[in-house]
Amino acid sequence: MPLVDNYGRVAITKSGVLVPARGSNWVGLIGSNPWRQEGFLELGEDYLLSGFFAGVKTPEKGLLKFLETHVGASDIPYVSPPNAAIPTISAPLTKKNAVLLLQWIHNLKCKGIRIPEKFLTSIKEGSWLRVSISGCSCYRPPSQSFLLTSSLGTLLQSGSVLVDIPLIDENFYGETMNEFKEELKTMGVMFEYKEACEFIGKRLMSLADSSNLTRNNVFSILNFIKFLRENYLPLDSFIQSISGGRWLRTLRGDRSPDGSVLFDDEWKAASQVSDIPFIDQEFYGGEILCFKTELKLLGVIIGFNKNYQLVVNCFNSSANLSSLTEEAFTLILRCIRSLGNSSGELIRCLKEKKCIKTNRGYKFPRETFLYSPEWSCLLHVFNSLSQIDENFSGTSLLLYKNELKQLGIVVAFEEAAKVFAREFEQHVLSLSIRKENLLLFLECCRKLKGTPYKFPSGLKQTIREKKWLRSCFGDYRSPKECILFGPDWELISPITLLPFIDESESCYGKNIYDYKNELKGVGVVTEFHEGAKFVASGIRFPSNPSTVTSESVLCLLECTRNMQQQGKKDSLPDAFLKRVHSHEWLKRYAGYRTPDNCCLFDSKWGSFLNQKDGPFIDEGFYGSGISSYREELHALGVTLNVENGCRLIAGYLSSHSNFATIVRIYRYLSEFKWEPDCDSAKVIWIPNGKEDGEWVSPKECVIHDKDGLFGAKLNVLEKYYDLRLLSFFSSALDVKSHPSIGDYCQLWKEWENSGRKITLANCCAFWAYIAEHWSSKAEKTLAESLVKVPVDAGSEISLLRKCDVFIADDLQLKDLFEKSSSPSIFVWYPQPNLSYLPRRKLLEIYRKIGVRNISESVQKQEISLLVGMQLKPVNPKEVLIGRGLFKLILGFLAAKPSLKVEAERRHESMEKLLRLSIYEAAAPVEISYSLPLSSGDTVIVKACRMVRWEKESSKLFTQKLERTGGHKKLIEYATYFAEVISKGVLWEDEDHMFELCELIKLGCLLDFNEEAIGFLMKTKNLQIFKEDEEFLASAFPLD
Repeated sequence: MPLVDNYGRVAITKSGVLVPARGSNWVGLIGSNPWRQEGFLELGEDYLLSGFFAGVKTPEKGLLKFLETHVGASDIPYVSPPNAAIPTISAPLTKKNAVLLLQWIHNLKCKGIRIPEKFLTSIKEGSWLRVSISGCSCYRPPSQSFLLTSSLGTLLQSGSVLVDIPLIDENFYGETMNEFKEELKTMGVMFEYKEACEFIGKRLMSLADSSNLTRNNVFSILNFIKFLRENYLPLDSFIQSISGGRWLRTLRGDRSPDGSVLFDDEWKAASQVSDIPFIDQEFYGGEILCFKTELKLLGVIIGFNKNYQLVVNCFNSSANLSSLTEEAFTLILRCIRSLGNSSGELIRCLKEKKCIKTNRGYKFPRETFLYSPEWSCLLHVFNSLSQIDENFSGTSLLLYKNELKQLGIVVAFEEAAKVFAREFEQHVLSLSIRKENLLLFLECCRKLKGTPYKFPSGLKQTIREKKWLRSCFGDYRSPKECILFGPDWELISPITLLPFIDESESCYGKNIYDYKNELKGVGVVTEFHEGAKFVASGIRFPSNPSTVTSESVLCLLECTRNMQQQGKKDSLPDAFLKRVHSHEWLKRYAGYRTPDNCCLFDSKWGSFLNQKDGPFIDEGFYGSGISSYREELHALGVTLNVENGCRLIAGYLSSHSNFATIVRIYRYLSEFKWEPDCDSAKVIWIPNGKEDGEWVSPKECVIHDKDGLFGAKLNVLEKYYDLRLLSFFSSALDVKSHPSIGDYCQLWKEWENSGRKITLANCCAFWAYIAEHWSSKAEKTLAESLVKVPVDAGSEISLLRKCDVFIADDLQLKDLFEKSSSPSIFVWYPQPNLSYLPRRKLLEIYRKIGVRNISESVQKQEISLLVGMQLKPVNPKEVLIGRGLFKLILGFLAAKPSLKVEAERRHESMEKLLRLSIYEAAAPVEISYSLPLSSGDTVIVKACRMVRWEKESSKLFTQKLERTGGHKKLIEYATYFAEVISKGVLWEDEDHMFELCELIKLGCLLDFNEEAIGFLMKTKNLQIFKEDEEFLASAFPLD
């Protein structure tokens, strides 16, 4: 609906509509229009006037009622308040306006309309409400006003002489205010007794803050509290409002009552150590003592009542605590006990103060200890801590051991032991443990013995292992490394350097012996049987072993026994054994030696040897008691068991020259199968009578010399020793059973160099050995060593350079050269053939060592050819070389076991015949052979034969057979033919050559007819085998 505002403007849109200002409540209460900024339309005054329109008369304000109904035009107390401060409310309001404002708030609350914040704040803080203070009226904000019952208000105002309570002036407002209690509460008006007390308290505290609270003011407060208490009024709110304020004067300045203390005798001890906020009784006078109940209500501490926390909180850390009374110190201990972990700061502070009275003045707690008759002696050893003064502590401190301990004071043996351990280690490092310290310590050990007080394991270990005891060597050692000298040590001393405790007057003196048990308790060796380890490390033998007495040695063996009992039975310290084995101190029958070079004689040894046969300990020097230390001697390296003494007995062997003694020793060594560990131990005695002879190397000896070739070169042991010892020499000393190839070569060299002839027996013996032991190694040795080889010289053998001696592999050549040369140029071989020296094998050996075949060495010249003689190649069958000849030869070779010709070798011999090229001449073939020698000479021979076989060229030369020449020509041809073929086949075996030659000769006369040959073979008990038949079939496939 369009409306006209107070400026005459027509408006359609608006947030709300206000009634015209004239005569309105909002103008009377507020004055200006605070809704304008919120879009409210203020109606013009024309809407208040009467009028006549369209025949209808409207009375004054009649139109306004219409607008209130239909467009919501409103006025206070019905209009919604603006969110703005109302300036007029900051000043006093009339009763009417005050009631109107209350009514406005009432309507808003009833409608549930939220009251804007700025609007409400201006109401609460505006001084528009009329109040009565001490009978006088004035205006105050609602938030500083009270509406109490008349009796309570009067009571409070009469009880408080310092603060007037602003009560709403009910004489001015009448009973109306009681109708708007909720609205007044919303505005901030206070109705409760509690709120009144808090108001009084705040006012008082503001006075205290401005330092306007005098001594009398304080007493007024106390009196007010007393008034409330006596009138049975609640005190909590008032006390709560003032107890936190700093208005109570104390010795530490103005403070709040809460935590302040009213001094009395119970606080006397505490006042010595703490700055406690005692109420300043000099300021307040004795009158303050009349208000203990009120002070206590305010939080003032009345009486001590175990208030240990306050003592600790106020502890004066900067105070000089070197004059504390027993009571004050006891109070501190009670505080620590009472507060437990909360007393940490107090404990830390006290630890840094010299607050403990001792026999040497005031000391830090860590420098003191509480006396104990049982263990305080431990702290007297180094006197580093001070004992708490008995007059200072009395017996009361004994009740606070735990608290004293927390301060660092030594109160128990365990702490004392730690302190001692610390001091002990410091003195050890500085090497400053003197005689008096040691004697005090040992005296304390004696005192503690049998008591419950035992050194902790760590301290025990420190005492036992640290180097703090001075030895006779001038150095410092741990107790377990020292010995307390006694009579039992005298015998071992000459051969040892032992760390005895320094008993000189400049060190510990003789009094040290009074504490033998205590020294033993800390690890010092006091008994001889316990000190074996020192002997092990301190053994020192003199350079002259003859000064070592038998008593000292027996004492050493006793120590060795102790060592074995204390450690591993079969193990002694390496260093000890090294020293024992590095000196010759143990007496044998023949001088002094190390234990590992000695034996202990007994009946078992006597079964083989005499006492002086070997390195046996001299029982005459040591006495029979030495035998009781068998195990100890064995541990030191002395040989006890007869089966283990071979090395030592063998080493002692070379000191003897008596043959019977040496034989006993050899038999002992043989019995236990001794084998030397080095070549130097290998020696053999070659006797020359009973007491003379020489020691020789096994390399110079041989067990047997069956041919007697080496009597001048080698010692033949079978001449001197029995068979059992000969076997021992062979196995243990590697003596050769027979001379070696090397020995034989050396012997041959001597023969070569001598220029003399050798006997047939010696030559046979030499080459028989070579043949028996022939090998590739022997071949190499002989080829390199032998320069000369044997040739036949009648009854003896000559030796010639092997380059001028030849193997007669061609007997025809042999015959030619033997007739024309002297001496012989052909190598020797035994005749007849010897079973132990086969000719074939010997010739093979000659060939392997460099002797040449004669057939390969001669230079030939066919003289007949030079004069124009013609040679005609012919078929082998034409000269009787065919199946019949082959069958006869194969049968002969197969049937003679002495030949030992296997099928393969038989066939090889026949292959040579098959490969022959045969030439026929009209006349006998004359050939010249020349043989150059190393001397420069040349031997020349000539031959003229009907048949000739040149092996190197595989040619057979034959004169044409003239069968008309008669039987003489036939037998002559057959003879030459048979000789050539038999020598060609059996040139290495002359013993069977003649027999074969005769068969071939007979076969030749039979033209080698197979049937005739077969009959001949049967008569001679000859046959061929299947493999021979197969060979013949392959060689003569067409026959």
